Amino acid sequence: MKIIFMGSAAFSVPSLEAIIKSSHQVVCVITNPEKPAGRGLKNRSTPVAELAAKYKIDILTPATLRNNNETVECIKRHTPDAIVVVAYGKFIPPDVLHIPAYGCLNLHPSLLPKYRGAAPIQRAIMNNEKKTGMTVMLLDEGMDSGPIFMQREIDIDLTDDALMLGEKLSKLGADMLLKTLHLIEGKQIEPVAQQHGLATLAPKINREEGKLDFNRSSIELHNIVRALIEWPTAWTLYKGNIVQVLGTEPVAEKPVHSPAAIVKIDKLGIHTATGNGILIIKSVKPAGSREMDALSYANGRRMKPGDTLG
Repeated sequence: MKIIFMGSAAFSVPSLEAIIKSSHQVVCVITNPEKPAGRGLKNRSTPVAELAAKYKIDILTPATLRNNNETVECIKRHTPDAIVVVAYGKFIPPDVLHIPAYGCLNLHPSLLPKYRGAAPIQRAIMNNEKKTGMTVMLLDEGMDSGPIFMQREIDIDLTDDALMLGEKLSKLGADMLLKTLHLIEGKQIEPVAQQHGLATLAPKINREEGKLDFNRSSIELHNIVRALIEWPTAWTLYKGNIVQVLGTEPVAEKPVHSPAAIVKIDKLGIHTATGNGILIIKSVKPAGSREMDALSYANGRRMKPGDTLG
């Protein structure tokens, strides 16, 4: 099949590479424009654009697909059999959805209809889900509401953060996409409508969700830390200074101190009382500094039991 691939994030890369190395032909890649990144804030291409350039595939970087006749006409000229969308991050308008013969396939990192929206991986972790998965679906004009071709389930380990889980899901999804394309080409699969009444939402993360409220339980706080590891990262205050919290471990121990009080400090980290349980803070990143283990941070700030965070 002739494929147009739409994607931007690193999550998209295993899928694009799998299709490139298959019997299908990727005739064009559509990805986000370059944007400033790194210390020097130099313009940088998306991971998808970098991979496409390596294989000398045509690349389009429109700022939007809405009311974009030039890009729509370019898509039509490529006469794709299917458009594959993986972590593209932009709305696909109806005039694009209906171009390919087999429609637009989307790879979504949840077990739809659960966690429709922008942040399914983060929301699943924050909600202490024990399982999640990947869905290959046919895009329609709604938000992640199209019929489903294929789903696979995986466990969420308590040690998984959003980056780790995303890597597992991206590899699983790449394999599922190839299988789905093969079945579609052979007319051996039809999409099945979602049960819309069971839908839940996974709205975009906002920065304030990273602020740790130690009145919550240790497991809730641990889930926030691992869910928001990429952005905006969890954070708290110590003596008025922001410190990002990067690694934690929840302990089911009844605290005898008030929430946010530091119980003890040892080689495991900073043991902090919460509303239910103890949260061991294992690694941190102070403002303007590098990531470090929590014991080093505590020693450098002369932190002691009885101090409070937040």
